Amino acid sequence: MPTIKDIAREAGVSHGTVSNVINGRGNVSVEKIRLVWQAAEKLGYKVNAKAQSLRQGKDRTIAVLLPGIEDIRYAAMYEVFQSEFVQRGYAVQLFSTHSMETTELSMLSDALNARVSAVITSSCLADAVDRYRAETADLPLVFLQRTGCACTDVMCAGFDPERTGREIGQYLRQHCTGRVGLFMETNPVTDAALFLKGFQTVYPAGDPSVQVIGCPNHQIDLRAFEFFAPDTAYDFIACTDVRREAALRAASAYASRHPCPRLITQSIRSAVTDPGALVYELDYKRLAHRIVKTLCSRLDKETPLPPQLHMKNDGFRTPVSVPVLSEQCLRMLTMASPSTEALSNLLPHLEKTTGIHLELTVLPSLRDVYDVLQTPSRSRYDLIRMDVAWMDELAERLFRPLDQIPFDWDGLLSKVIPELGENYTVSHGTRYCVPYDPSTQLMFYRRDLFTDPTYKRMYFEAYRKELKVPESFGEYNRIAGFFTRSRNPASPIQYGSAVAGGNVVTSPSEFMPRLFEAGGDLLDSRGRITIHTPQALSALKNYQETYSCSDRIVHDVWKNVLEGFADGSAAMTVVFINYASHILNSKMSSIAGKLGFAPVPGGVPLLGGGVVGITRDCAHPETACAFLSWLYSDLVAPVFTTLGGLSPCRSAYGNRDINERHPWLSTARRSFPSARRRGNSSYYSNFSELQMENIIASCVRQALLGEIGAEDALRQAQANCEAYFQPNE
Repeated sequence: MPTIKDIAREAGVSHGTVSNVINGRGNVSVEKIRLVWQAAEKLGYKVNAKAQSLRQGKDRTIAVLLPGIEDIRYAAMYEVFQSEFVQRGYAVQLFSTHSMETTELSMLSDALNARVSAVITSSCLADAVDRYRAETADLPLVFLQRTGCACTDVMCAGFDPERTGREIGQYLRQHCTGRVGLFMETNPVTDAALFLKGFQTVYPAGDPSVQVIGCPNHQIDLRAFEFFAPDTAYDFIACTDVRREAALRAASAYASRHPCPRLITQSIRSAVTDPGALVYELDYKRLAHRIVKTLCSRLDKETPLPPQLHMKNDGFRTPVSVPVLSEQCLRMLTMASPSTEALSNLLPHLEKTTGIHLELTVLPSLRDVYDVLQTPSRSRYDLIRMDVAWMDELAERLFRPLDQIPFDWDGLLSKVIPELGENYTVSHGTRYCVPYDPSTQLMFYRRDLFTDPTYKRMYFEAYRKELKVPESFGEYNRIAGFFTRSRNPASPIQYGSAVAGGNVVTSPSEFMPRLFEAGGDLLDSRGRITIHTPQALSALKNYQETYSCSDRIVHDVWKNVLEGFADGSAAMTVVFINYASHILNSKMSSIAGKLGFAPVPGGVPLLGGGVVGITRDCAHPETACAFLSWLYSDLVAPVFTTLGGLSPCRSAYGNRDINERHPWLSTARRSFPSARRRGNSSYYSNFSELQMENIIASCVRQALLGEIGAEDALRQAQANCEAYFQPNE
């Protein structure tokens, strides 16, 4: 294999230059970077990550010893380890012990011989902490169990198995009058012993109505048959993992003359679950995420490991507690969107669990919905989903105040993430609506481009500044120009930004964050429209500059903008998150695994998305309340978001499965407090937020297309607003 010296000779550069390039150091010119990689490719050189880490004086590998990833708990954790450690520059080496002591000890020896940086283990050894510490005196250790000894640099990470056992026992005691089975791990393992201790606070040891079988994992399939001896029948059997549940179902099919008993299983927390299954949930993915974060802090910053990392049990998912209503029908007006598609997919479940038949009227756009709301035909609807921007204008006229509808509104809204505040419920001091698919703007970008050493160096040579995520729209445009091929022939992509500019929703949504950053607003302190200002001019010129770095196609809907970004032709875009699922769901998406996201440049995004209210004409408000209870339930809210909607509920934002699929949600949640609603004005007798934006959008669009200059566009927008809106006398 060619050496670094061979590459240096071929490229005509020094040995140190080749070393800097291969190790990703940024103090090398673009031309020399190209020469080095061209020479390496010609000679067939491949970077040896192991040798590279040894040259750097450390082996950035994490050893993970697990019973086996056929167990979905460990599979879920390993998936997080593999993904998140790699993102932080570590490799992960998996050792599958099959819960056999000799195998585990042999694999521990192999891991230590490989010079790993740390060990994570789910051990079957009764004295695991002491044995591991004796073998690994200088490595940080993480044990996947609740308790352990107080050794230095050892962390025990897990849930509360005693509580798990107690709560499963309590459920059985409440719902079972017959014989109960418990199929669990071998008792001496610490967590298994604690689980049994909790279970026996409800079913004491020796209780004749309970059969407990504990066994190591390699005996599961055999021992499951012991539950189905002749003339033995169980009402319920509790299982401590999904593998034991599967073994019981198989054994029942082969060995029992009775129907399979009801099974309760301890399992991972997921976004979509069978609503009929009895599952006690523990969020193993979030546990793994916390372990990665804590262990990397120890390895990279030398932060001491805490002795315990305790995670809260999720427990039984709360069922939909809505009374079944006999053949009740609701009519709902909404617009075409990912949330509408998600709700449509869930309507059979709504009808089966509550008896409510929801008839959706889906209009193509927000403008169509607004037009219907101005006509008497709006009276046929029980529920209306409308844009949050229209609340101050329309909520009082359309919706019943929530305090006039007997229902536990505080209880329902306690399920909502607190960052939303009252923005999606209150208008003029009165609660009229609840959040439906609340949204805010984020910036999405190609992370692979921003971290590439060649482009980082190229950008530095061009601007003498670091290529990093922009914090202002000025920085945004500079980067957009750098990645626009018509301006920079060396750009790997065609455009710096994907831009919306086609209609009343998209144009102001791109213009207004720039206006806010410049210190401007659409309304002055008296509520008068003030669009012809120096701040607005600066914002519009910035927007024109962004547009010049795009494909210059005028997109009328966010979906088209996002598909233009998803095909890999643009470096950045700014969009509302309730449409962001299009980025990954698009069949044309070529940026999966390359996506980055950050707060909007300038730090003042717009609030968007929708609210839903119960109309003044609704004949059955109690049925509408039952629908909202179903929509906000812990069973439905995560599924709604998984399907492309955007639930406001904590159960969706706190779900690790959803955060892996839509990783921008945590950033969006932090952006909600700084986001702004479009203003409302009592200065005018006929003020309409939508009409004001329609006027602004028309003039902004003309400026983007070059039909008129920026200042003329704003002057025209100001004149058109003054002509249309009439001040109160």
